[in-house]
Amino acid sequence: MFEPRSLATNRKKFGNSSSRLTSTNVESPQQAAAEVQHAIANRIREYLLDQNADLKSYCARATLPTGLNYERFQRINRGETMITLTDLMYWANVIPGLVTFIGATMDTITSDAHFEPSDGAVKRQVP
Repeated sequence: MFEPRSLATNRKKFGNSSSRLTSTNVESPQQAAAEVQHAIANRIREYLLDQNADLKSYCARATLPTGLNYERFQRINRGETMITLTDLMYWANVIPGLVTFIGATMDTITSDAHFEPSDGAVKRQVP
């Protein structure tokens, strides 16, 4: 495992900005994943602001599924740990339009990526 924010030019930027983590090309799947997670964390932060809440107050009043808690969400949103499908499914059920946002973000990041698949697979062609 890697720490997503370790790929940022400024680690404090993770989840707190709508701009990319770096100004360099995306050159690895890890960097692409960090960029997507950063965008999702920022979207979660913006959603909570729109609800006049922060992550701590939201988690204090929400009924969270087993394994999901404030500490975990905080580590994810800071880029200290990787987001999982379970986390994504939770937030997709809470935040309207998040699934579309994630898809569009992934499409943008992968179309800008300059890394080659290591298993000999053919890289996705952008129309």
